[in-house]
Amino acid sequence: MTGSQKNKLASLVGFVLIAVLVVGGMAWATVATFDLEKENVRREHLKNVLLAVSEIDSHIRGVLKSETSRPFTDYLKLHTAEPVAGWSEGGATEDVDLVVLRSPIRESGPAYEWVDLYFQAVEDGTWSTPQVAADGRDPEMLEWLQAVLPIRELEKRVRQATKRDEAVADSVDGLSSVRRNAQAARGGHSHRRPHEHFPPPAWRDYQRRRESRIAAQRESLPGDQCVPVRLVEEFLAGSPSDPLAPDRHLYVCTPPVAVGLSLDPMATFWIEPSDEIGRKLAFVRTGYEDDKLVRQGFIADWEKLKNELLSMIKPWFPEADLEPLPDELAVDLATSETAIASINVRLQVPESPGETSAAAWRNIRGVMYTTWGVAVAVLVLAAWGVRNLVALTERRMQFAYAVTHELRTPLTTFRLYADMLSAGLVPEDAKEEYLDTLNRESMRLSSLVEGVLEYARIENQKVRLKPVETDADALMASVADTLNKRCDSSGVEPRSESKVDGSRQLRIDVDAVNQILGVLIANACRHARDSDSPAVLVRLTGDEGRLYLDVIDSGPGIDRADARTIFKPFRRGRRAAVAAHGGIGLGLALARDWAQLVGGRLDLIARHHSQYGGAHFRLTIPARIPE
Repeated sequence: MTGSQKNKLASLVGFVLIAVLVVGGMAWATVATFDLEKENVRREHLKNVLLAVSEIDSHIRGVLKSETSRPFTDYLKLHTAEPVAGWSEGGATEDVDLVVLRSPIRESGPAYEWVDLYFQAVEDGTWSTPQVAADGRDPEMLEWLQAVLPIRELEKRVRQATKRDEAVADSVDGLSSVRRNAQAARGGHSHRRPHEHFPPPAWRDYQRRRESRIAAQRESLPGDQCVPVRLVEEFLAGSPSDPLAPDRHLYVCTPPVAVGLSLDPMATFWIEPSDEIGRKLAFVRTGYEDDKLVRQGFIADWEKLKNELLSMIKPWFPEADLEPLPDELAVDLATSETAIASINVRLQVPESPGETSAAAWRNIRGVMYTTWGVAVAVLVLAAWGVRNLVALTERRMQFAYAVTHELRTPLTTFRLYADMLSAGLVPEDAKEEYLDTLNRESMRLSSLVEGVLEYARIENQKVRLKPVETDADALMASVADTLNKRCDSSGVEPRSESKVDGSRQLRIDVDAVNQILGVLIANACRHARDSDSPAVLVRLTGDEGRLYLDVIDSGPGIDRADARTIFKPFRRGRRAAVAAHGGIGLGLALARDWAQLVGGRLDLIARHHSQYGGAHFRLTIPARIPE
């Protein structure tokens, strides 16, 4: 393995190691960032779920607070109250203790669109409602309710709902007891790890919402009232057609009956749907009158209520749903984060597979694209830098080798001939031949140095163009002169032809063109002189804005491997015959740079010309260089 190949291999291995480290580090960072973002998305999703649940709970809590604050008498069709003033049939003011009033529910109807029926059920089996149908009778919903929920069944369902709510509270107390026992086992000190929670955060949030609901209802509980039911019954019996006729509206209260409500919050339970009636949700509170247990509450249409609740959380979850939970099921840890504390319902948020990953990727893809783009750009720049460094090192090695090789022969000749001449070992008749040899070698050295300096000047952009006005005939004459001189010295037949109007006016740098063609013709002569019919053709053609100068030789042509590097500096052909001619490989590189300098280009048209057999090069230049 050569030194150049070793350098390339070492550079490649070093770059690959750097690339593996960079790509590996970026891949690890991408995966870690993606996982972190997925966790953030999950937390954000849970945060939105808790916000939605709290929003629903807050709404239901407000409803229960307002309904709990209703006086006991709101559930009665008629009730008595202390008047501001009483009026007789003739319009005179009367001193009265109480007046008979209608229920505000009868006057204004249900407070919410989703409330179907307000009802009252006494333990003796009496059912009533403050609402009336269009014909003045009790609504059919009351008959349906008595049929599906007899007094005993109502009592049973209320007890079940209350027991369920108590089980929730007991479970939280049980978790707290576990924590206390664990702490005692550790000697009275808490050594919980950060991820251990008693109870868990979602469960604590559920308990907070539940306690807030209970507190809101207890704070709004109305006080005891005076409701002389017997008076109202007598009043109804006295005027069944119009209980509040003007001549029957003033009555003196008999000894009042104190009634009040229990401190227990409203119990909620489901009434399963039937063929005619959909699913209903019952809200029931407890009251006491004359030591009799009274249940008051209202029946909600679940579909209407659900639609109202879902519309509130639509900004977060437009496709969410509310799933009723069985009444006998107490909320557990698995459902606490989506459970509604005010009613036995769980929020269902659809989440398709991969949605979390997709959302996480949408959040970080901009940063990832930018980061990976920068990393790739850095690697590309590093690869480009390593490649240029290797190429520069290789060119320096090639330059040193080529110059050393080219200098060795003339310097050896100089030293040998100079020693022989100084020692008087050269006969007089041979001195002229020795001097001619020394002159040729000096010209060879001068040409070598001039070529290197010229390449350095072009690389440093210190060469300036000198365009002149001329015509096609004058250009062709100058080219033919260069062709003839080079071919005569090499024993090659010169051939030239022009297919451009000789009077066509041109503005070009003639010296630069001659330098380019001089390199091409010199190379062509070296390759063609060993052929059977050595010849070099220079042909001038053109179109509207360009000139084309083709140089074709009858030599062996160019190998495919050499064609890829033929214009690179310090590169020579691999053929032994070509190598024997010497040179440091700067000719074509100089010619290409000169062509670019005059605004043109130098191309290898064919490695083997169809007629001549040798290489075919084409110089393309503009017919007029801009001033």
